[in-house]
Amino acid sequence: MFEGWENFFLMAGGAAAVLIGLIFVVIGLMGDRPRDSVLAGSWLYMGPIVLGVSFVLALSAAALTPDISRPTFAALATLAAAWGLVRGIMSAWGIRKRTMIGHENIHWTDLWFYGVFPVLIYLAMAVDALAFWKSWDWAKDGLAIVITAGLLLAIRNEWDLITWITPRGEAKAKRANSRD
Repeated sequence: MFEGWENFFLMAGGAAAVLIGLIFVVIGLMGDRPRDSVLAGSWLYMGPIVLGVSFVLALSAAALTPDISRPTFAALATLAAAWGLVRGIMSAWGIRKRTMIGHENIHWTDLWFYGVFPVLIYLAMAVDALAFWKSWDWAKDGLAIVITAGLLLAIRNEWDLITWITPRGEAKAKRANSRD
């Protein structure tokens, strides 16, 4: 079904796997954080990134599966879209709630990049799943757009997490060195 798209899905799936590995590096950098902060951050920030790139990896693998039918692929994309949509709404709600209670570490862009934009991507994925189900001509192009958008959002969000974590680690190291 995806003849001629093999290189795209191999590259997208490989990129998703690398981004999943990178999130483990991010988690490793959080060793000096209070457990409550790490758990809240994991649920609101890291979880959605891992889920999003896992969907990219899974859909890329499914697209490379020989003889996969349109209805089967549509069902997989629908499942990913529904799961991602629920998770995106939960993240947006959680970030908004923490913003309203005045949590100091929430930046105004967090709601958009960790909540709203993922929801929009999953809505687009749901529409694309319908396009596969109905055998619309643009379904493959729509999938490429959704996968690329998901990867770009994951890259941006992982960069955001790393730049948020790293300065704090350096400040702790400076404090430790000043005590010596």
